[in-house]
Amino acid sequence: MKGKVLVFLLALSLVVSGMSLFVPAGHAEEDTLTIGINVPLTGSYSDQGADELKAYKLAIDEVNAAGGLLGKRVVYVEKDSETNAQVSAKNAAELYDTYNAVMVTGGSASSEAVAQAKVAQEKGKIFMVCLSHSDATTGYEIDAKTGEPTYQALNRYIFRWYHHAWMSAHAASEYLINKFGKSAKYYYVTADYTWGHTVEKSFRQVLEAAGCQTIGAVRSPLGEKSFVKYLLDAKAAKPDVLVLVQFGKDMINSLKQATAMGVKKDLKIVVPLMELYMAKGSGPEAMEGVICTSPWEWQLQDKYPGSKTFVEKFKARYGTYPGNAAAAAWVAIMEYTDAVKRAGSIDAKAVIKALEGHKFTVLKGEESWRDWDHQAMTSTLILEGKAASEMNGEWDLVKIIDEVPGEKVAPTKKDNPVKWDDKEKF
Repeated sequence: MKGKVLVFLLALSLVVSGMSLFVPAGHAEEDTLTIGINVPLTGSYSDQGADELKAYKLAIDEVNAAGGLLGKRVVYVEKDSETNAQVSAKNAAELYDTYNAVMVTGGSASSEAVAQAKVAQEKGKIFMVCLSHSDATTGYEIDAKTGEPTYQALNRYIFRWYHHAWMSAHAASEYLINKFGKSAKYYYVTADYTWGHTVEKSFRQVLEAAGCQTIGAVRSPLGEKSFVKYLLDAKAAKPDVLVLVQFGKDMINSLKQATAMGVKKDLKIVVPLMELYMAKGSGPEAMEGVICTSPWEWQLQDKYPGSKTFVEKFKARYGTYPGNAAAAAWVAIMEYTDAVKRAGSIDAKAVIKALEGHKFTVLKGEESWRDWDHQAMTSTLILEGKAASEMNGEWDLVKIIDEVPGEKVAPTKKDNPVKWDDKEKF
């Protein structure tokens, strides 16, 4: 009875503070395991955060419907990371300490992922990365001025399924070179934080090595509303290809403005990372002909049974299609809970060992977690925005040009020479 009262009081305090805690009726505190969900519900990437939260709730319900975890029901505490690294880190610490979360998951900005990773290491608990595309998340932070790696952001307590900038660049490069030639001129408008830095570096590195030219690059702050000055500078430079290294609402704004200004008529546009709600927010006119990459799209339901099941369950509950942010959230819960079952424990070290090197099939074909950098070997999709006349419904905004295996485009140990420190060797 005392446990139930404690849970009720905790839930009441969370309602007062504007947070929510899912605690099933009739389950005392000692009968549950808590997962912390830390996603941006406000800020530039809030659309992706809302999509993640839907998938997290759906996945947790699936786990509980199948009997829970180690005989206990899984509950969650959700927090708004505000698309802010500092807030994200503070939230993660509170989720681990105050709510005794056995695992924290979430994030959309890679700066959030890197910040939460540090907290996970300090607490000795697992962080399952959701949407994070920066190379730094499972590798090294990049210096904004020099473009060179500085410190290792990765630690042994984090795992990422989502593909990253290096994989996007290497997957897309062959297609871009075949389409625009080896002497094409590129111009970059880049979000000025860890994700943007690593995406620009990765694309420039692979394209310049093939002979392509970079004739300009500018940085824009996260949350920028007007990209007019950047787009005018890009247009004046007369590149063949404009690379918009933007995400979330920033990408929507930059792509819509590029379309309204007629930039799309003069330049080919590449968006290194696309997501369903970004494409929907941009609209068919802006999206048409835009080349992008993605780790997952709902159209994969026609190819993979796991994707079909996920899309059907998501649509049945929410009446809409999931984006790749939701897909990453689904994989995070399914893979963590499966690892706990195989380990027979929630002990972080035991779960880490159960994940490292593990092969799994969730949304695609067989994938695996690399044991030395905790990056999942997942495929990268090459996409192109459809014309309105090609669309089969309002959500059918992109066509899949190719699916490139993760093993073909991921960095090697030589490319990403990470290592665990002494306290991570167990």
